[in-house]
Amino acid sequence: MSQTAKQTLGAWGEEQAALFLSRQGYEIIEKNYRIRGGEVDLIVWHKQVPFGRTLAFVEVKTRQGNGANQEEGEAERATHQSKLTRLQRAAKMYCLEHDIDMSSQPIQFEQMSIYVNDRLTSPVIRHYTIPIE
Repeated sequence: MSQTAKQTLGAWGEEQAALFLSRQGYEIIEKNYRIRGGEVDLIVWHKQVPFGRTLAFVEVKTRQGNGANQEEGEAERATHQSKLTRLQRAAKMYCLEHDIDMSSQPIQFEQMSIYVNDRLTSPVIRHYTIPIE
């Protein structure tokens, strides 16, 4: 089954995000983890001061355009509360499946926004920690 242009762009953006995180010392352990009703684009380990080894669940949003959408934060706004709820649900399931105790293991949620005019130029990458109650 062939991908749509949007799916192809999204997959490319996720690969750019994984490369960026790898260069920052993150260890990519899973891509596109799916459960019924939720998905996590990237699951990674990294060292987070002051917590030490931290498990992070990363949502990646990719946007293509002339730069106006990046100035307006279009990709950042695309991660709304219902998406965060699904992200948390998938994270809990991942931890259950991998015997990770969420009460003792430092865990965080992150978002990466990838903005690109065309794939011949370097993308603009914004990386955030998402506060979740």
